[in-house]
Formats: sequence, structure tokens, C-alpha cells
Amino acid sequence: MMTTINISLPTSMYEDMKRVMSQRGYSSISELVRETLRKNIYPNLTVNGFTPEFEEQVLKAAKEPLKNAVVWNGKGSFTDFVLKKGKKIHAKD
Repeated sequence: MMTTINISLPTSMYEDMKRVMSQRGYSSISELVRETLRKNIYPNLTVNGFTPEFEEQVLKAAKEPLKNAVVWNGKGSFTDFVLKKGKKIHAKD
């Protein structure tokens, strides 16, 4: 759910926001404002929006292999590997 607010800005600040939005690849001024507010309201969050501790846990877990993971060894066709092994992996579903 989103709430809409209205703010007043000097024209020069609005023009600067449009320039920054374009330079940094924001899709809208709203996105730029939300990102700026996040950085000020939640200064301890990482770029991904996590606490540093939680992000460390996520990154650690991402490095661990999945139980019963089937890994392509780089030999043969990847497409054939997926078509053959993928059926076996998901057959339990």
C-alpha cells in the first residue's frame, strides 16, 4: 500500500532531482525520494535493505550447497543436462 504526499520544493531543487534521477537510472522522482528517505530513516540498512547481520547470514547461506543438489560439471550440453536431471529433481513434487 502506498500513501501519496505533496511537497513543495524550490524549482532549482526539482531540476536537480530530475537530473540525478536521470543520471542514476531511477524510473521516477518518487523512487529517488523513497531511496533518499530510506537512507536517512534507516541508515544502518545495507544496499539490499537488510540489517548488516541478516545480510551476512543470507550471503553465507547462499554459498552453502543445497542438500541433494545436482550440479552440471560443464561437460556435454547444459540443455540436455537440465532436461534429463531436472525431471528427476522435480519428480518428487
